[in-house]
Amino acid sequence: MCDTGTAIPRPRTFAQELATALSGLDCVLNGEKALYASAELTTGRLLYRLLREHGLHSTAELKTALGDEEYRRRVLDPNLAGALALARDLRQRFPGELVVTPAPYLIEGWTQTEYLTLWETVLRTRIKALYLSDDWEYSNGCAYEFAVAVDACLPTFDAAGRPLKHRDGRRRIERAAGDLESGGFDVSGLRASLARIAAAEPAGPPLIPIRL
Repeated sequence: MCDTGTAIPRPRTFAQELATALSGLDCVLNGEKALYASAELTTGRLLYRLLREHGLHSTAELKTALGDEEYRRRVLDPNLAGALALARDLRQRFPGELVVTPAPYLIEGWTQTEYLTLWETVLRTRIKALYLSDDWEYSNGCAYEFAVAVDACLPTFDAAGRPLKHRDGRRRIERAAGDLESGGFDVSGLRASLARIAAAEPAGPPLIPIRL
C-alpha cells in the first residue's frame, strides 16, 4: 500500500547517504564487478587552459570572471560529455561488461572529500579494472582514483585500452604537476596522490642478510 502522506524531511548523516548510494549501485551490479571510467570533471586540462587564457589561478576566480552558467557551459558540460563518451565507448568495446562512471553523480551539499570517499569505496569493492581518459593526469579526481587503484592492485588502462603500468601513471602525474607548478597553479591534490602512490608501491626485494 502506497503512503500518500506528506514526506517528513529527516536529516541524514554522510554514512547513511554513502550506504544509500552503494545500495543503489548494487541494484545494478547484482554481485558483479564493473569497469570504471575515470575522466576529468571539475579539474583537468580544459580548466587549466581557460585559467591561463584569463590570467587566473583558481576555479573560484574563473567562476567569478565567467559567471556560474558560463563556467558550467565551458568547463563542466564538456567534461561531463567526455566522461559519458568514455563510458559508452567501453560498453561498446566490451559487450556484456558493466561500466561505472562517477561524473553524473551529484548530491547537493557533498564536499569533494565525500565524493572521493564514495568512489574510493566503489573502486575497492565493486570494480575490476580502471580506465582513464586522455590527459587524465591533470585531474585531481583522476589522479586520486589512479592512486587508489595502485593501492588496491587494480589493473589500469588508458582510454584506448592499452595497459597503463603503475610507474608510468605516476610519471604522468609528476609531469603534469611540474607543468602546472610552472604556471603558478596549486598542485597539492596531485602531490597528495603521488605521495599515496609512493606509499603503495613496493619498496623492492628484501635485503638478504650476509653471514660473516
